[in-house]
Amino acid sequence: MYQSIIKPVLIAATFLFINQSFSQKIGHLNFQEIITAMPEYKVASNEYELYQAALEDELKNYQAEYVATEKKLEVESKKAQPSQIRLKSLQQQMMTIQQDYQEYAQSMEDSLKAKMAELVAPIKKKVEAAVGEVAKELGYSHVIDNSYGTLLYADEQFNLDKAVKDKLNIKDKPSSMVPKTVGPRPTPNR
Repeated sequence: MYQSIIKPVLIAATFLFINQSFSQKIGHLNFQEIITAMPEYKVASNEYELYQAALEDELKNYQAEYVATEKKLEVESKKAQPSQIRLKSLQQQMMTIQQDYQEYAQSMEDSLKAKMAELVAPIKKKVEAAVGEVAKELGYSHVIDNSYGTLLYADEQFNLDKAVKDKLNIKDKPSSMVPKTVGPRPTPNR
């Protein structure tokens, strides 16, 4: 009789033990928000903006050159006897400038992407290390980045944003919203 009771209890205990030993603790955080909260990100962002401004100055040079050539073309075309050779030359210059502008603009876009990746790489590495440390300290087997909207469900009790920010000594900024004055509500017109 005891054997018939002990056997199911042992089987249930075994399944419970196996289930507990294979259970995983999964956490989530907003990786992008943490990166942008880092003081290093502000520095990187300023450096990026300076780099971008320098590249945009070159674009402005192309634009100025194009406008100047366009004015020369306009002046030449308004002459009583415009030089067809000069007109063709100016038109060709404008096409060349426009083509160079487009090529430079594409190159600039690629360069800006590469610069941002270069500037953010050490910050990402630092945050990833902190995430790993926090996950180990708190017993998480997985941490999911929810900053790109790929997470369908996340229990807030497993949100690691605060723990990782604490690890990195990031202080949240207080809300800058001005409190609304409390008073009587206007009545809608009927």
